[in-house]
Amino acid sequence: MSESSKRLLSLLMVLGAQSPEKALGSEELAAKLGVGTSEVEDELKRLVDGGYAVSIGKSGASKVYLTGTGVITASSTYS
Repeated sequence: MSESSKRLLSLLMVLGAQSPEKALGSEELAAKLGVGTSEVEDELKRLVDGGYAVSIGKSGASKVYLTGTGVITASSTYS
C-alpha cells in the first residue's frame, strides 16, 4: 500500500468516516491533505477496489467511508 493510501486511510479514520452517514467526498479530503482532487480520487479508487472503503452516491458526487478492513488497517498504523 502506498504512503498516499495510508495517509488517506488515516485521515478517513481520524475524521470518523466509518459509516454511510459520515462518508466524505474527495474535495474535502483533498483540502485537508493539501493535494489535488484528482490525486485523492485515484487513491480512493484504489482503496475501494482493495476493499478498504465503500463509495456511495453518484459518480462525480460520490463519497466514501471505511469498511471494517479499512478501520483495522488504519488503526494498525498507530500501533
